[in-house]
Amino acid sequence: MSTKANWTTVLAFFAAGSIQAQKGFSTPEIQRNLKTARMHVFNPADVKETWIEQAGVEMPEPAAGSSSMRRKVDAERSAYNQRNVKKRGNLTGNPTPAASLNGVIEGGWDGSQGGGTPNDNHVAVGNDGKFISVMNTVIRAYDASGKQIKGWSLENFINLPNKQVKPIPQLNRVFDPRVLYDPFTDRYIVLFMEGTTDKTSKIIVGFSSSSNPLDPWNVYAIPGKPTKDSIWSDYPIVAHNRTDLFFTVNLIGVGASWEEGFTEAIIWQINKQDGYNGDTLHKNFYSNIKYKGKSLRSICAIQNGPMPDGTDNYFISVRPIDKINDTVFLLRVTNTQRSGNANLELQQLKSPMKYGFPPSALQPDTSYKLRTNDCRVLTALRLGNTIQYLQNSINFGTYQAHLTHNTIYNISSSPRIEARMITDDSLDMGYPAICAAGKSANDPSTIIAMVYSSPWHYPGTAVLYHNRYGEYSDIVKVKTGQSLIYYTYIPKGEQRWGDYEGIQPKYNEPGVFYMVGSYGKQQSMFAWVARIKVNDKVLNQPVEDVRVFPNPALQQQDMLIEIKLTQPGRYLVYLTDMAGNRVRDEQPFDLEAGTNLFRLHANDVANGVYQLVLRNPEGQKALSQKVVFE
Repeated sequence: MSTKANWTTVLAFFAAGSIQAQKGFSTPEIQRNLKTARMHVFNPADVKETWIEQAGVEMPEPAAGSSSMRRKVDAERSAYNQRNVKKRGNLTGNPTPAASLNGVIEGGWDGSQGGGTPNDNHVAVGNDGKFISVMNTVIRAYDASGKQIKGWSLENFINLPNKQVKPIPQLNRVFDPRVLYDPFTDRYIVLFMEGTTDKTSKIIVGFSSSSNPLDPWNVYAIPGKPTKDSIWSDYPIVAHNRTDLFFTVNLIGVGASWEEGFTEAIIWQINKQDGYNGDTLHKNFYSNIKYKGKSLRSICAIQNGPMPDGTDNYFISVRPIDKINDTVFLLRVTNTQRSGNANLELQQLKSPMKYGFPPSALQPDTSYKLRTNDCRVLTALRLGNTIQYLQNSINFGTYQAHLTHNTIYNISSSPRIEARMITDDSLDMGYPAICAAGKSANDPSTIIAMVYSSPWHYPGTAVLYHNRYGEYSDIVKVKTGQSLIYYTYIPKGEQRWGDYEGIQPKYNEPGVFYMVGSYGKQQSMFAWVARIKVNDKVLNQPVEDVRVFPNPALQQQDMLIEIKLTQPGRYLVYLTDMAGNRVRDEQPFDLEAGTNLFRLHANDVANGVYQLVLRNPEGQKALSQKVVFE
């Protein structure tokens, strides 16, 4: 019998109804094959190991934030008499003990401080073990042992000290850095913002020339006012597939408030190989992304997993400044930049669980509140025909700041959302980052980084593992806080906590992840990089016969059925009552030898006990499994 796990996900055996695409959306404007010449080659050897400390500087607040809504929600929380919240985990079945899923912290490195606040942390690790962390104005490179081999200012990154090539004008403000590792080319990509006016705004993108971050980089400047004058670009969210780099930004009006100045959210698509080669970048630009005449805010680029593969890419947006809402927008760029025919598709979905503007997080001195900004989608991952995404959100039962963890199934045909909330009795949580933890795009196992705080916990950083049955590990505190976060130049009740964190799998070492998060130290935010190892026995030991979880399942809860087959071929699947009467007609599925994973969603099946029947290609009964819906 083969021991190979061939994951064949049969999504929505009992499918939800389809949702009509495009209704209510404006026609997006697409500019294809725009070009940006390389500005220069930057060599880290040309700069000293130093950086610009922008002490006493608050970095731009992510556009779409709402100060008035934050004050309103915080006041309601203050008046609320907290009660215990329901613990995480499955409501039925026989859950795996959470502690047995906990990740092991194999290493940790203090990333120190960046210039200004918040940290805006991101991390990328190469197959050779070298890794890069970025925060605010600083980039740091480490060897495989975790020793810092060099750090330099992002300002130095794009201003050549020898002036052999005309540099980008001296930076007046750098912020929101991101870093990616491309396992297909063994290269890194660094992206960050420069300038907060229409005269200075640019998106700086650097492509490494090798797997060594100390070798030269090809540097480009993308215009920060791509649609009209008097705007600037803010808050990039990045993703990449095999051929292209995608990033989204919010366009903000010069001189306006964060809330009133929002103009629109846009998408850039760039051919990566141009950047690696040092050639002129070829780009697509997507704008006028509106629903019922209103521009979508804070579009999140969705990362394909477990490898950054594929030729298309998805995006997601919500109503981030609403006190309560359930609207979700799903977008898709259909093809590569180089194809010349990439288009933007749009759909509106409804979440079965409402999300809402999150309250500020509390610290041991509760007068020092930490801003959670809004409830935009901060991180998202595509795995095969599903998408998982997370938001900061209010927990309507407790008025705590918690995280929604949602899955969209059947994204290519009849999308439907299953929504859950990651909660804790005492902790406020924020700024999640997600990456794939399984070995295949059809394995929904993921790992989630986050920051936390509470009246009993100084701000720290943590990790949470989510297995393919939807079970969660404990919240594992990766770095506990040592002090409040308190910057004297920011009001007590409006302290900055972070705008995002980062996590990435080490692509050639399954089960290993590098994450970066913030923690409180010396009344400031410090960064902490950690290497995490997940030991999921179920993941590493496929089933020998059949496994059903959870059983019984709730009406709006998916049931997962794993079966081990020795014979590949077309199998017939149907459902009967206990008297043998069919309640669902048979459906054919092409299954493989090895482990196959079914996902059942009984949205229109009456409560009761049933038999799931599987017949092999010869018509013989290969499986008869009792399942319960209640």
